[in-house]
Order: sequence, then C-alpha cells, then structure tokens
Amino acid sequence: MIDMAGSRKINVFGLRFDFRLLALFPVLLLLVSAGLLVAQYNSTGEWFKRSIELRGGTLLNVQTAQAVSVSEIEDALSTDFGSISVRVIRGFGEQGASIEMDAEINYTLVLGRLDESGIDVTDFSLENIGPSLGSLFWSQAQTGIIIAFILMGIIAFVVFRTFVPSIAIIVSAASDIIVTLALMQVFGIEFSLASLGALLMLIGYSVDTDIMLTSRLLRESGEGMSMGDRMMRAFKTGLTMTLTSIGAVAAIIIIPLPAVLVQIASVIFIGLSVDIVNTWMLNSVLLRWYCERRGVD
Repeated sequence: MIDMAGSRKINVFGLRFDFRLLALFPVLLLLVSAGLLVAQYNSTGEWFKRSIELRGGTLLNVQTAQAVSVSEIEDALSTDFGSISVRVIRGFGEQGASIEMDAEINYTLVLGRLDESGIDVTDFSLENIGPSLGSLFWSQAQTGIIIAFILMGIIAFVVFRTFVPSIAIIVSAASDIIVTLALMQVFGIEFSLASLGALLMLIGYSVDTDIMLTSRLLRESGEGMSMGDRMMRAFKTGLTMTLTSIGAVAAIIIIPLPAVLVQIASVIFIGLSVDIVNTWMLNSVLLRWYCERRGVD
C-alpha cells in the first residue's frame, strides 16, 4: 500500500523513498511521448495521424454479408489503389468496414475490386470531404483545444489565486493530452472530430481531480488533519472517481457498438489511465513540495 503521511519518505509496498522521486515516472513518460510525436512528424510531416475529416478524402462505408478483416480488404485493394486506411465495423446486427482513400479514387472501382475478391457488399455509403474543408476542420480543432486550455488556466488562477498550484493543474492536463496523443499513435487511433471531443472531455476529467486534490491540500489545512492524511483522503476519492469512469468507457469498448463510440471511449480510457499517473505522481508531488515551502501543515 501507499503511505503518504509523515515526512518526505513514503512507503510503497514496503519500499521507502523520497516522495519527490514519484515525479520521475510521469516526467519520463511525457518525454518519451513527446519523442514519439517528434518522430512521427519527422517521418510523415504531421505530429499525429489525422482522420479523413481533418485532411480531406473519400470515406467508403460498406456493409458485408460476412465478417471481414482489415488484412483481407487491404490485400484486395492496396495493389490497385495504393495507400488506404481500413477500419472494421462491428455492431449489433452490423458488420463491414470503413475505407479511407484519396478523393480522386473512383469508389465504383473499389466496390468492383471487393466483389472480385469474394467480399459480398450488401450496402454502402459514401462521404467526400475536400482538402480545403478538411483544413478548415483541422484549424477549428486546434483552436478549440487552445481555447479550452486558456479557459482552464483562467479558471484555475481565479479559483486558487496562487501561481504554483494553478500551473501544476495546467501542466498535469497538458501532459495528459500529449501522452494520450502519443499513445493514440501507438494503438493506431486517428485524430478525428470524435477523438477531439474525447480529448476535450479528458481536459475536464483531469481538471476535476486536480482541483479536488488542490482544494483538499490548500483549503482544508488547519482542520485537524495532517497534509499526508488529506492527500490520502483525496487519493481515495479521486481514484474512485477515475476508476468508475474507466469502468464505464471500458464497457463501451468491450460491447460491439458503432466505431465512433468505440473511438471516443478508447481515447477517454487511455486519457483517464494517464491522468492517474499525472495527478497522483506529478501534480501531488508539486503540490506537496509547494505546501512544504509555504509551511502549510
């Protein structure tokens, strides 16, 4: 178990060490994640893979008579149509695939190639997004995230009116987003309008636990509880909040639901898992260090 009471030494499953060492893991995780994004930019010219909504192209959704795999469709199409992106669709009474390709590709040729490969397409839908519209959506997505961080920072400063706790909240939330974006590349999750919504929700989840932790440490001092006891109390409450949310989105991932819902749930699942690390191993260390410097009991 973790014992946060007492001096700078904490006890984690029988191992005692300075609590400030806890911050090493989230800092290392942030640096590795930033390195992954930089490597992605150097190899592709983009920090992360964007969906067709944010870069333009053609999206062909097909329903099939039988279940299909990503490799099966890629083998059928990659030779004739070059680089394509395939995502399998599975839901209640629904099976098929979502195929992303360049706007100049004729979708009727793609359907014909699928039929020649023995893939029985029972229905399909087509969505075309021009490059200019995709660029507009991408610009709006970036603006949305920037505005969210600005408003979050303003609220943090207004509520606590102190520099270090407010900055700690912003740093923790920023780290959540950066690490989550990097892990999205690892797990092959594209940055889309759906994942943008999930990331904005993640900012809210992150701020919730950070503000709760900060309030417990700073505003409940002098009420007969030590700083270690207040931190442990906040830890139990915050971890319960986060784990219940993780359980809810895990159910969406496990149950066969539409791909958009699964993508949103997957991003939130990754982000909440990262938030546990950043809140309780980074933000808590910064706040405890701040409390010690200010003489807060």
